[in-house]
Amino acid sequence: MNGGRPVNVVAGPCWQKILERIPPPEGGRFYAVGGWSRDRILASLEGKTPSGWEQEIDLVADRGFFPWVEAVFRAFSGLIVGTPHVERDFLTARVDIQEEGRFFRIDLAGFRRESYPRPGVLPRTRPGSFLEDSRRRDFPMNALYLEWDPTRKGFRRLFDPFGGERDLALRRVSLIRPEAFTEDPTRIFRWARLASRLRLTSSSDLLLALKTALEEPALWQGVGGARVSAEMERLQRETDPLAALALLFSSKAVASLTGGDLSRLSHQRKRRLERWVSLRDSLERGAEKDPFLTGASREMFYLALLSGLRRRIFDRVALAWGIGARLSEGLAETLFRPSGWPGGHSYAGLLKESGGDRGHLWGLADRMDRGKLLDSLLRCGEEELPLWKEYLFVGRRLPPLITGKVLLDHPAIAPEERRHILAEIRFCQRTGELKTPEDVRHWLEKRASRLS
Repeated sequence: MNGGRPVNVVAGPCWQKILERIPPPEGGRFYAVGGWSRDRILASLEGKTPSGWEQEIDLVADRGFFPWVEAVFRAFSGLIVGTPHVERDFLTARVDIQEEGRFFRIDLAGFRRESYPRPGVLPRTRPGSFLEDSRRRDFPMNALYLEWDPTRKGFRRLFDPFGGERDLALRRVSLIRPEAFTEDPTRIFRWARLASRLRLTSSSDLLLALKTALEEPALWQGVGGARVSAEMERLQRETDPLAALALLFSSKAVASLTGGDLSRLSHQRKRRLERWVSLRDSLERGAEKDPFLTGASREMFYLALLSGLRRRIFDRVALAWGIGARLSEGLAETLFRPSGWPGGHSYAGLLKESGGDRGHLWGLADRMDRGKLLDSLLRCGEEELPLWKEYLFVGRRLPPLITGKVLLDHPAIAPEERRHILAEIRFCQRTGELKTPEDVRHWLEKRASRLS
């Protein structure tokens, strides 16, 4: 591989240690490529120092892929977390390691060429040359190859076949070839994330290729819901996912994907998503302490995005987004059956039923399922928000007066009654009617005698 220019790119202390442990392929070299390289070149252009704590790196070898992968796995044998993964058909591998108390992912690949049997389906992959490997990528800035020199223990040269460094300097994103979006429509999601995250303009050629792709009636037919769902998961992890969503809506990518059923990022929908963004980190931190909140951030995102749709449209959009059956059913329960709320379907009704007493109100909230609680966070006024946040992140951690085993061992309580009885006990605990385990046992005996 000829060409390239000398480069002075800093890996950062932690990645430097990791890269120094990676052996080169026999008789060849390996290169850092993709987002990790792009972000370092951008930092270099801006005179900044990268944090060095990025979680993923893409490395590609110019020869001997499978022996190289085995050598890399051996080099990290004491640091590997879980089971390394190898995709022989795609000439890729993945290994997760723990270094300095943090988790890092290393994606490995060989130089490849790809062909698409038909638009949207996964490509067929074969070993290829550097030019074939670089040309199969999406954006020039994602085809920046940093050559690692194991002797110098640093990067030696930058290979930039399509002007990605120039694009970064101009703060724009362009396409390597105009058919890229038609070959793989999920690249549209990648474009929106990249352009919004780095605040890039889009080249006229890219916008024309995007418009042409979105006019194809069967554009998404070969993609499948699982791949769209994975792209939505990546979008939710963005620092500002709403900016990427705005691009997806304004470009009409969302309308293309959902058949026009979800075509506008309305003011109300935007406000709900802004509320989700402001609460997302709290929900994820809360899930570390309260299993009730595990997965709540994802559920609240879809509630914010899909609220206000008619049921038949909701079903079609949920299918297009690749939302799983269980989550889809939970979302539908929240969005289309509000009468299940204590106090009706409004905070005002809940407040009225509780008489304004916080313990009573929290007791009623305990009877609401998680979806309805999350929906209340999206819809409530600013004056109500502190109460719901306090309930979710503090008030829900109420030590139980008895364990579920007490009910399991109780001969007079049928299995189908246990959940309702636990909810009643919690309610009485909130309102001060039950204060000790002895109170609960006495209450259970009276309840059991009524049931019999």
